[in-house]
Order: sequence, then structure tokens, then C-alpha cells
Amino acid sequence: MQGIICLLLLFFNAVEMLAQSQRKKQASAGSLENCTGCVLCSEDNGCVACHPRLFLLIRRDGIRQYGVCVHTCPPGYFGARGLELNRCTRCRSPSCESCFSRDFCMRCKEKFYLHKGQCLRQCPPGTAARPGARECQEKAEPKNKGKKQQKKQKTDSPAGT
Repeated sequence: MQGIICLLLLFFNAVEMLAQSQRKKQASAGSLENCTGCVLCSEDNGCVACHPRLFLLIRRDGIRQYGVCVHTCPPGYFGARGLELNRCTRCRSPSCESCFSRDFCMRCKEKFYLHKGQCLRQCPPGTAARPGARECQEKAEPKNKGKKQQKKQKTDSPAGT
């Protein structure tokens, strides 16, 4: 009776070891060819975790997603460092080429102008496109304009007031 129990225990132990081996094959530590920089890699989804200085970039293809470890995030993304995972996060605005955070753009795509962290089709009133850049800047008033208007108001005002 004890021999049968020992054989059953050995059999179940062998089955458990085989299952663990299969799981390790699916999530191996960077041994797959497309898992450069990965700490943990999945055969189906690529990188799941990256080395501490790298960012995890999730590429989407339809409903499938695939992880890649990168040194810098590509255009349209910014790097967000976390305690357990550094991740590339997409800028919220599709017209943003480079962003500091999800909602603050630093450089816009062509045909857009940067104004206070936002990408606009045209510069808002009181601003103008800066020459040679896709940025809006405040329009500068001529230095003497204010003084001329004050003199004009004084001469235009009726006498005795």
C-alpha cells in the first residue's frame, strides 16, 4: 500500500514539474530572439518586464499587443518611470509629436502650432507664429505705441477737462 502511495506521489510530482517547465518556456528570462532587454518575456506577447533603465513600449496590432524594451520612447510617447515598471505612454493629442506628460505637448506635428502645451491649427488671437518654428508667441507691442496713444488722448480731449 505504501509503495502505491509513493508511486502516486512521484507521478504527481513529475506532472507538476512538467507543467512548470511549460510555464517557464512561455515566460522565459530574455531567451527568445525578440526579447532584448527583457527581464520577463512571453512567447506570445514579447517583453512583459524590462531592465530598470529601459521603458516598456506596448505595440498594438489590431487586438494583439506586443511588448518591446526601449531606451527612449518613440515620437508621440513619453517615458513614465514607476516603482516596478517604466512605461512608454502615448501623448493624448494625436497632433503632438513629443510630450512631457499625457496632456502637455512640447513639439507639434506639421501643420500645427504649439501654444501653452497644446497643438492648434492656428495661433490664437494676440499671438503669432514664431518665424522658423511651429510655435505661437505673444505679439510684442511697439515700445512707443503706448506713449503716442497717451499724447493723442491728451490732445483729443476737450479743453478744461
